[in-house]
Amino acid sequence: MPERILKEIKKIESVEFVAISSYKGEVGFKTGSYISDTVLKQVTIHLIRTFSACKIQGHKLMNMELYWRDRFIIARYAEGFLIFTLCRSLEAMSLLRITLNVTVANLLDNKRFLKWLKKQSYDPLRHLRHGQFDDDEIRLISKVR
Repeated sequence: MPERILKEIKKIESVEFVAISSYKGEVGFKTGSYISDTVLKQVTIHLIRTFSACKIQGHKLMNMELYWRDRFIIARYAEGFLIFTLCRSLEAMSLLRITLNVTVANLLDNKRFLKWLKKQSYDPLRHLRHGQFDDDEIRLISKVR
């Protein structure tokens, strides 16, 4: 079922790629245009580290939009995982936000997904212990309100 849901999100105008990652940094489900595993891992860890830093500062971050390599990344954080998309434009941003919220609710009702998520249990704050923040991460964290 997670794959089917991701394929539906991929049908939204300008969405090129969709992935679900645990806070461990493991991408469990993905669909869309080709992204190398190395780049996908970097993006995923970057999103998790930003979420973790905001959490430490007391901010409850649920959504994040950022521009990266001529694409927009739209991320939706949930308990234990994140779902994110790469888009060519922000034309369907409202629809995409609503769809990601509904997707999170559907995933949390899916037994197969919950089984995968249980195996991926991980404290996202552990990613903060892996090196220093780069300039982009510092800039992002400073903009969180």
